Amino acid sequence: MKSLFKEKTEKYIILFISFAVAVSSQLYINAFADSFRISIAVILLPLLIMFIGEDTSTVKICFSTAVMVFAVRATIHFIYSGSYRGTLQLYYPNAVFYIAYGLIFAILCQNKHTISYSRLYTVLLTSDFLANICEICITHSHTGFGKISGIILTLAAVALVRSTVAWCILAAERQYTALLKREEHEKRYQRLFLMTTGLKNEIYFMKKNSEEIERVMGTAYKLYENLSDTNLAPEIKNMSLALAKDVHEIKKDYIRIIKGIENEISEDYDEKQMKFSDLLRILKDTTYQLLESKNITINLVFRCSDDFATHEHYELMNIFKNLVTNAIEAIEGGEKGDTITLEQALVEGEFIFVVKDNGPGISKRHLPNIFKMGYSTKFDYVTGNIYRGVGLCGVKATIEEQFGGSIEVDSVFGEGTQFTIKIPSEAISFSEENNKL
Repeated sequence: MKSLFKEKTEKYIILFISFAVAVSSQLYINAFADSFRISIAVILLPLLIMFIGEDTSTVKICFSTAVMVFAVRATIHFIYSGSYRGTLQLYYPNAVFYIAYGLIFAILCQNKHTISYSRLYTVLLTSDFLANICEICITHSHTGFGKISGIILTLAAVALVRSTVAWCILAAERQYTALLKREEHEKRYQRLFLMTTGLKNEIYFMKKNSEEIERVMGTAYKLYENLSDTNLAPEIKNMSLALAKDVHEIKKDYIRIIKGIENEISEDYDEKQMKFSDLLRILKDTTYQLLESKNITINLVFRCSDDFATHEHYELMNIFKNLVTNAIEAIEGGEKGDTITLEQALVEGEFIFVVKDNGPGISKRHLPNIFKMGYSTKFDYVTGNIYRGVGLCGVKATIEEQFGGSIEVDSVFGEGTQFTIKIPSEAISFSEENNKL
């Protein structure tokens, strides 16, 4: 069934190309003789061969086109003259042109999928020129070939113009397609990068929690040991031992999950370093996409005064994504002209990052608690769920524990909020020249 479907599809493609070229061949000018026509169809033919006939035999297309062109011109001749007399002599050279074009094209272009730009231009030019020679030879066969030598340069010029136009269109289409692929690749790259950033952040907290699980397991086992020296019922002693064992199993499952996620991340994404300016570009693009999905208008101003390369791009992305997202949620539904600013500079061996917004600010009651684990002012009125509140806590932990830096917040209720982050330059940057060595 698949082969039958493919065969039918190929026939429809051939018929469509043949009919389109035959109709466009009626736009022409006569040259050298009334039966020799210069038509724009020779520009359309290679375009259709390469666009929709890429998987179809060029020879089949051009043979079908030759028949269709002859049939269309013979029919028009009959409509105007009321007779088919002389149609074969008048129009079969035109059909020969398309047959010759297809044969030459097929010989010179063995694979339409992989042919280079430069070779494709040569194929178009050679096919057009030699097919014209074949047609003009048949047209002037009864008058001798002496006249043909006088129009060779003209035929070459016609072939050059038509081939150049067709090649430019084909090249433009390929460039446009390549651009779309690059844009799609960039979007996938951004989505993968952000997903990896989120997973690495979750792994960080899972590892911290596994340490807590280890502590609970140790405490449970100590409880069992202490109870063993008492006169309590054996069921109570065994219960404490079972608790320690269950916690140990939970820890093993936790570690397996962490390793599984780490393996998937390392296999799917192999970006080892990144420029901070590139990180900001991804953050800006994806944030504008988020704003568009929420139908919110907020101006983003990101400035990178002292660019640097870093291996810590996941952690930095997580930090600034959290801060920018929090700012969006704080000023969501505000007035036009709301702005979120992210600025970066290197001052005396420290990178200083400032994230600020002109939103409603944070109240004095909430301000001392925003970095505490589990604290959150966000509430989903649809589901009734309170957000878990690990974003800013995670940001603070990353900055202080991993980078040895600091984070401060300054907020004026009703005016806006500013986060100031200071990180030693050696904690997040490296020399690309030294890295290459």
